[in-house]
Amino acid sequence: MIRIFTFVVILLFWTVPAVADGVAAPKGKIKGSVADAQSEQPLEYATIALYNAKNDKLITGAITDYLGHFKLEQPENGEYYLVISFIGLKEQKSQVFEVTKDEDNINLGHFFLESAAKELGEVEVVSKRAPIEYKIDKKVINVDKQITAEAGTAVDILENVPSVQVDVDGNVSLRGSSGFTVLIDGKPTILEPSDVLRQIPSSSIENIEIITNPSVKYEPDGGTGIINIVTKKNRLDGLSGNVNANAGTLGQYSGDLQLSYRLNKVNFIFGGSVNRRPRPGSVSNSRITSPGDTSYYITSEGDTDREWANSNLRAGIEFDATKYDFISLSGRYGRWDMNNESQLRYNEWTEPATFYEIYNSEDGTTRGGNYYSIDAVYQHTFENGSSERNKADGKQEGKGGVSREMGNDLGSVPSFSNGNVKHVLKAQFMYRHRYIDEESQNLLRELDGQVRSGTKNVEKGPSSSRRLNIDYTLPIGEKDKFEAGAQWRSGKSTDITELWLYNDQTGEIEYTDEYSNSTDYYRNIYAIYALYAGYLGNFGYQAGLRGELTDRKIEMTGQDAFTIDRWDYFPTIHISYNLPFDQQVMASYSRRIDRPRSWWLEPFITVEDAFNVRQGNPGLQPEYIDSYDMGYLKKFGDNFFSLEGYYRVTHNKVERVSSPYSENIMLERPENIGEDYSLGIEAMITFALFKWWDMELSGNFFNYRMKGELSYPLGDEIVKDPVDRFSTNWNTRFNNTFRIWDNGTFQLNSRYNSASVTAQGTREGFFDLDAAFKVTFLNKSLSANLQGRNILGTARRAGESSGPGFYSSYDYVPVAPVFVLSVSYRFNNYKANRRGNQGNGQDDEF
Repeated sequence: MIRIFTFVVILLFWTVPAVADGVAAPKGKIKGSVADAQSEQPLEYATIALYNAKNDKLITGAITDYLGHFKLEQPENGEYYLVISFIGLKEQKSQVFEVTKDEDNINLGHFFLESAAKELGEVEVVSKRAPIEYKIDKKVINVDKQITAEAGTAVDILENVPSVQVDVDGNVSLRGSSGFTVLIDGKPTILEPSDVLRQIPSSSIENIEIITNPSVKYEPDGGTGIINIVTKKNRLDGLSGNVNANAGTLGQYSGDLQLSYRLNKVNFIFGGSVNRRPRPGSVSNSRITSPGDTSYYITSEGDTDREWANSNLRAGIEFDATKYDFISLSGRYGRWDMNNESQLRYNEWTEPATFYEIYNSEDGTTRGGNYYSIDAVYQHTFENGSSERNKADGKQEGKGGVSREMGNDLGSVPSFSNGNVKHVLKAQFMYRHRYIDEESQNLLRELDGQVRSGTKNVEKGPSSSRRLNIDYTLPIGEKDKFEAGAQWRSGKSTDITELWLYNDQTGEIEYTDEYSNSTDYYRNIYAIYALYAGYLGNFGYQAGLRGELTDRKIEMTGQDAFTIDRWDYFPTIHISYNLPFDQQVMASYSRRIDRPRSWWLEPFITVEDAFNVRQGNPGLQPEYIDSYDMGYLKKFGDNFFSLEGYYRVTHNKVERVSSPYSENIMLERPENIGEDYSLGIEAMITFALFKWWDMELSGNFFNYRMKGELSYPLGDEIVKDPVDRFSTNWNTRFNNTFRIWDNGTFQLNSRYNSASVTAQGTREGFFDLDAAFKVTFLNKSLSANLQGRNILGTARRAGESSGPGFYSSYDYVPVAPVFVLSVSYRFNNYKANRRGNQGNGQDDEF
């Protein structure tokens, strides 16, 4: 499959330039492009007038096409200039240029037209982009405000985002839950959410969308919603790009390259990145197990060195075949790895005392593999009526002609039709493949170095998925729209587990058949959806229903197959109302599903190391989530205040339940324990004390309750233990940005995450402080950024858990602080393409 993909990409890169040449202008043309200076969007129907520079006589003229391009026949030899105009924007006059008989085509480059608003003498008006923008169904985080995360990944950006929590290992949760979906430009990935977010360089991200109650056109997977990463793109002619290089303490480094080359209607995209991020620290653990009359104690402490590394290449071609037809083909190939090595000192004893032992442990875990993806998109926009209506109205038509958002700016009432666009049909095919190989090895040595025991656990296997989406959008009148679509999802994966045990007779670690198994997963999901959205005055609404048929089969060695054939229904409702004085209120409801991961369903015992085993549960039911949101937003000048309330109920709540397996060995098994409830409120305010000092304060306060029943084995009995746990959780963020001079900015970001409860224990809270100093050069094309992370060394992960027959605690403290220097260069005004993104769900869930 990789060879086929490589061949296709190479073939397209060789053949599409020929296609582009076929549509390029013949010799003897004057050409260029026109865009809006503020949005950098192409301007269609801009007027181009060619004048003789000696007598100011009008020679000829033209208008720009839907890509903002213009072409003029070359006049006789001489000196000339252009006058470019567009309704509502300032007229612009080009520099004088010369036409000679030796010239073929003359490319005058890009022209950016400014707003025609009246200037007020010495008054300078600066409009600042808000750090967060609110839409009817999402929050959009503008990444350019987070300079403390520029040398990092998407995880580092999310650390300063309301609704999101990140622990010191980079594990992300959305409103207290790890059950969410990650999309990249609206497209699903095949990796786990936190693994994906650790791989995406922050320098390649334009913004991040937090969608806590997605509409029905999105897949309903992920209990708390969707995090959509929108990457930077470009629509300007010629070669554009962005280059970043970072290096830091502890051996950290990263770099990424993004290139775009547009030739008339064809756009070539290429990118790549490499990232190595070590996270050394110290760790301590303690455990007591009491399977009978004897209590077994074990403690450990020492150093651990965790490291995440990844690299990828991506390429794509976009072709604006006609004004109404868009085609794209893109692919990505990469590798990611997680390595963890620990050197620990163990103490083990019993009460009543029968022995006391001290020994060392060498632990090593490697997890990772190769992955690739292929995406193809075709979109057709149907026209109704003459395009002359647009010319008369002076309207700019976006790509596809239909607004992708329910609401853009606060207080605005969007139109879903621009007068001549009737409806849009979009087809998208996606293929994902990965091969994951995980190996964990544990050696216990006497103090003299002799091996006393050892285990090696191997998990490996391929996984692949296919998706086919067909989406249809029909504007109704000026303010309403109807959308409908269908989707097919197909997934297959194989999970091979192997156990190797140390043989003290041979001194080797040898394969053990008893705990080695193979499992095959097959899943098909067929979905249809429909929604209606619109505005009545200042009142906006959107309602939809999605139906999904799940066909799942699990085959395991020596056991009967487990099958599911089930229909699920997922309604969503969104409403908003624009109040006077830049105020808005919003409310929404959605029903979602969080399907069990594949390895949670394996019924056999898997040995992880000398002290831990796990077992899956093929009878595990998916979680169903009812989510309610309400929000209020007030904008005052460049600042705003937001207040959001939310309530979430999770049915069939899944928790990993621990219990004693044997002497000093713990068993972990996922169980449906009942329900959990989250009732919370989020608030955020941005304000500027001075022109050079901006503040942003946000907080999330919620009550969490878990209610149900724990069931686990204890000896020969099954223990049922009622659970009713409650905690008040909160987290705050306080970000300060200081503009020291025009090209110099200092930022200080702090956050606190409070303690929280789990089904069997608690997690401690922690405080973190980051800082960054950024300087830009060459009209902001070149920048340097020095960052310090976890400056006070207070970010840590600690907690404890207990139950019948056991108690355990853990504490992990990373080495701190960490400093990183990053350098970035952007050429040809590399900016984001505002083309709307649509997408669905995630993979690797069964």
